[in-house]
Amino acid sequence: MTVRPEERVTMALARRLMLALALVVLAAGSASAQIESTVHNLTATSAKMHGDTKAVGVCIFCHTPHNARPSQGLWNRDFPAVTYKLYTSSTLQAQMSQPNGSSRLCLSCHDGIVALSNMRVAPINGPVAAMAPLTGAASFGTDLSNDHPISFVYNSALALSTGDLIDPKSLPQSAPLDNEKQLQCTSCHDPHLNRPNFLRIDDHFGADCTVCHLDHNWRSSSHATAAQTWRGGKAIAPWPADGYATMAENACESCHRVHAAPHPQLLLAQTVEEKNCTICHDGMLAKQNIEAELVKPSSHQVQGRQWIHSPNEDPVTMPRHVTCVDCHNPHAATSSARGTKPPLLPGALRGVSGVTVGGVPIKEANFEYEVCLKCHGMTEPTGMGILRQDITRNIGRKINPANMSYHPVAAPNRNVRMTGLMTPYNSSSMIGCTDCHNNDQWTPGGTAPRGPHGSRFEPILQMEYDTVDPSTESYASYALCYKCHERSAILYNTVGFPHKQHVVDQRTSCAVCHDAHGSRQGTYLINFMTMSQQGAPVVRPSKSGRLEYVPNPARPGHGKCYMTCHNTDHNPASY
Repeated sequence: MTVRPEERVTMALARRLMLALALVVLAAGSASAQIESTVHNLTATSAKMHGDTKAVGVCIFCHTPHNARPSQGLWNRDFPAVTYKLYTSSTLQAQMSQPNGSSRLCLSCHDGIVALSNMRVAPINGPVAAMAPLTGAASFGTDLSNDHPISFVYNSALALSTGDLIDPKSLPQSAPLDNEKQLQCTSCHDPHLNRPNFLRIDDHFGADCTVCHLDHNWRSSSHATAAQTWRGGKAIAPWPADGYATMAENACESCHRVHAAPHPQLLLAQTVEEKNCTICHDGMLAKQNIEAELVKPSSHQVQGRQWIHSPNEDPVTMPRHVTCVDCHNPHAATSSARGTKPPLLPGALRGVSGVTVGGVPIKEANFEYEVCLKCHGMTEPTGMGILRQDITRNIGRKINPANMSYHPVAAPNRNVRMTGLMTPYNSSSMIGCTDCHNNDQWTPGGTAPRGPHGSRFEPILQMEYDTVDPSTESYASYALCYKCHERSAILYNTVGFPHKQHVVDQRTSCAVCHDAHGSRQGTYLINFMTMSQQGAPVVRPSKSGRLEYVPNPARPGHGKCYMTCHNTDHNPASY
């Protein structure tokens, strides 16, 4: 029998159609077999028996081959008219829209509006028994502001502008975008898979989050290391093949919630801001108890200003506040205490924005003091404090190496002949902010946390520094000074200047003459205190109107003072 060419084409097309149909049937059979073991099985074969008693088929609750919803997926459910409240955040750059595509299909059940048994086309053997709308954790309602954003275009431009998203060109097939390049519910979930929460990617160790979210410091951070280190209470090698972590199973969900987040912005797991940190850092799970430090008499008051911080805030215009993430980046911080000497950044402050000593905001600080200067180096403080001859209380201006003198925080001291220092300090040593502003209970190798979280000494000082005038000299009164400076140099005037007559005999506080951070107009940190923190006058100009110390460059430690101090006029007094 001769077959004409057009018949050959027809037969070939028929074979291809039959093969395609067979593949569809096989795929449907495979999907159906998986669904039968999940909560998406709403028939009587479900283990929970929450469906109809007739053999209506697994697929009919979502799909129908005829009279389907004219959208996609041969959808067997209607969409009631509803406007959803969408996710928003100060860091969100994606253009949000009302749920569409597969996400809208999911919400036809998961918004809890329409009964599960309400289908466009009933099963061929009759309607199913009435089933109520979804309730509980499976129902998101119409408020999606506390759920991961959906139905937005995820393209290379978005990834580039945020800086912390994977370029979608590099996404694996297991995390698909839809045909419009939008991220949908189905980018994370496959409703046909018999897996926990229908996740396409195992969520152990946050793998389903880090497939899109990129932070260049995350994998070496302490939070990632803590999650990867423990399995069944036993230490294991980093990044196990199965990604298991008993601490949080999904490391990301220790702090974040993908759905129904208690605090919507940033999808945080706790409604009280600092609790997102102290729920672990209370000495129970994390070794060091930060929570106890925050209630000491002098502390960074993280409890006082809730939810003001924004990751992209401007240090110049931001409302005054402090919270844990002003100083610590939970996706980057490491537990390395001081792998490098000051002024380089300790691991706990890695990945945090800062302000240079010149007052320029930077995205990521390089030095410890740059983190502190975000709050203490941009504007003048408004609270009570010591007033001085040079009236500025801006720390950035005080520690600037361009000043006449400064504590060596941002640069080594220029006074190469400086003496009277405790070992191992010398005239070229540098110190960090936390060498003075530190936990009063901290000891090297101890369990008390290092850093300016709280102290019984104001302003968050590691040791006592008595700035009240007059003050009786003792090791305890000036313990902070004597941490670096030899007490004998004061008691026996071994550095040239007659400190004993002032500090011991006249009971003059170190703070009366010296500004601990630096001085823009005086050598030896001299910047006279004109009014104490308690509001009492201290040093005034001399009768000739002068208020200054004039050093003798030929004889270090010698000079002349012009002032009125303790009701005694120095005009001048020579030393």
